[in-house]
Amino acid sequence: MSTKSSQGPEGPASPVTALPGITTQTRQAVRGTALSVSRVSPEGRYLAGLGKPVYGHVSDLQGQEADATAKVDGRRAAMERAEIADKERKEDHRGGDRPWSLRTLIPVAILTEALTAYVAMEPLVSSQSLAAGLATLTAVAGAGMACVLANRRLNRLPVPPAARILEGTFISVLTALRYESLHIQGADTLASVGGAALAALIGALALLGIEEIVVETHTFAVFLGALKVSWRHWRYTAAVKKLARIRARIKAAAGKLQRHFLDFLLKTEGLPLDQARRRAAALKAALTDGEA
Repeated sequence: MSTKSSQGPEGPASPVTALPGITTQTRQAVRGTALSVSRVSPEGRYLAGLGKPVYGHVSDLQGQEADATAKVDGRRAAMERAEIADKERKEDHRGGDRPWSLRTLIPVAILTEALTAYVAMEPLVSSQSLAAGLATLTAVAGAGMACVLANRRLNRLPVPPAARILEGTFISVLTALRYESLHIQGADTLASVGGAALAALIGALALLGIEEIVVETHTFAVFLGALKVSWRHWRYTAAVKKLARIRARIKAAAGKLQRHFLDFLLKTEGLPLDQARRRAAALKAALTDGEA
């Protein structure tokens, strides 16, 4: 075994022991590997070693943040489109601003009209089925007349006096039938008049209520558009909250990584406290750069 002394351009080099079977190229490769390892920064050594699990966790959370951000942007756009469509629909709406839910009272009014008409018809016809059929037709006719008058009002057209006269005649005929029905059933004159008048008042209020509800309330399309806006807003709010939770987890994970790296710099690298703190803070800022 012999020992050779090599001298490079930078001055004398340390003696290199020539081992059997070790070529010059192999010794240069080993020397280059040692030099590259010595040139790796503390950040690189930490992230490739002790800090790899924490860094991987931060990277996973940042991937989730990107997906959540894209979802927030998409849901915000959908919510804005729904709001614009809802605004346009309301601007084109001809009626009032009362909620559509009031229209659920219309079937109640029609049923009331049908019941009072049945009371008037039942003693006057031969069967209950015929009385029920006539009462149903009467209620549908009254509701249809109220809707026709409401439609004219929605179109900013005057309601002709003849239509009001027809409506009054409709109620008067039903009132007379109710009076006759009560009289046939054995009620005295005062009771018959009172019952017929009460039924007439109920019928008139039912027809008037149907007309006013149709005029003053939103259509089903407007109601559905408002529901869609509420749904889109809820989905957008949920996405924003999820994004906030992910960012809070990123912040916590980055803080944990900063503390671990500081401990690594102090105990393993032997850096001064101030320098270690600066490098740990810089690493955290680099990893969380661009976080909203």
